[in-house]
Amino acid sequence: MHKPQNDTPNLATVQPDQRHTVAQLSIASAAAVLITAVLLAIAVLPAELGVDPTGLGTQLGLTQMGLMKQAPITEVPQEVPFVQQTTTQRLTLLPNQGAEIKAVMRAGDAMEFEWAADNGPLFFEFHGDPKGRPASEFTSYEKGTKQGSDGTFEATFDGKHGWYWKNKSAQTVTVTLTTSGVYQSVTKQ
Repeated sequence: MHKPQNDTPNLATVQPDQRHTVAQLSIASAAAVLITAVLLAIAVLPAELGVDPTGLGTQLGLTQMGLMKQAPITEVPQEVPFVQQTTTQRLTLLPNQGAEIKAVMRAGDAMEFEWAADNGPLFFEFHGDPKGRPASEFTSYEKGTKQGSDGTFEATFDGKHGWYWKNKSAQTVTVTLTTSGVYQSVTKQ
């Protein structure tokens, strides 16, 4: 029976003159590092970072690509539409704490609302802040002390319309507000 011959030399059988010397391996490693550095300077830096130390990246059209990659991404904010929606918000107020919830509405938009405090009456003010005006120029619609309220509201101007509540009691109170109508958003302030 004939054994197939393997042309790959076994390292144990390689003759000393066939082995690579440390000097040869050092030269090959240095050449690999040099080639990598040249490629980095000519292609990678211009194409990825827009940095062109040799000038060849610009001639090859790579620098412009790198500059585009480094430019800040500016997203055009998408305006949230004013649509018919229903929203429920909960707000927990500690003793002597106040907070607001407001709806962003346009003049003529309307919403139904209902709010209730779970643990006693709260001081409240229902008011609106005209768009583009200082918050100090608000319009007050109703204020007082109640445990809840409901109704329908139609905005007479573009802006934020909503409620400020203050817990003047010694107990924690949670307010639940449900709105339904045409508005852009309802958020805690």
